[in-house]
Amino acid sequence: MNEVSVGTPFTTKSLHTTRPEAHVVQFYAEDAFLVDSLTKFVSSGLGAGKVVIVIGTKKHREGLRRSLQARGIDVTGAVKRSRYIVLDAAETMAKFMDGDLPNERKFQSLIGSLIRKVETTIPGQRVAVFGEMVALLWEKKNFEAALRLEQLWNELARTHFFYLRCAYPTSGFQGKHKGRSYSAICAEHSGVIPAEA
Repeated sequence: MNEVSVGTPFTTKSLHTTRPEAHVVQFYAEDAFLVDSLTKFVSSGLGAGKVVIVIGTKKHREGLRRSLQARGIDVTGAVKRSRYIVLDAAETMAKFMDGDLPNERKFQSLIGSLIRKVETTIPGQRVAVFGEMVALLWEKKNFEAALRLEQLWNELARTHFFYLRCAYPTSGFQGKHKGRSYSAICAEHSGVIPAEA
């Protein structure tokens, strides 16, 4: 596992090869830090002509939109051209959960078909995805489901060409087992962006 820079996710090499940082986890203490790094992630992707998918909470989606617009990015235009796809994390996750656990078939059908659709618009190039569905599960202390969802993303990456960034607030890693839970999450990723603290 590698430590990854917040500001340089879209080098030519990272988007056109299968480099190990294809599934990165970001930890954050403050929402502003996450939104700032996501602004760099999304603006870099859009600037490189990529399709960017954001599956986020309302608070982070709105903060990201404001931040992108402040940088002069035409968010509305990117959405209309299907270059920027924005989904609600809770609503999206509800479509593939079976009780407390994600259903592999439903996940592949929903998320896999979305990735496939986007891949057809930019053949041979990596789609950029940010998702925080796992953080919602972690917040509910449904650790098994969060880890399983990370594994499903890894399985999807074996057959599809995308760069994925997940995010977890550091507040979810407290108590006597925090080191073990942090290690479990990191083990499902090939790169880590440490929290601002």
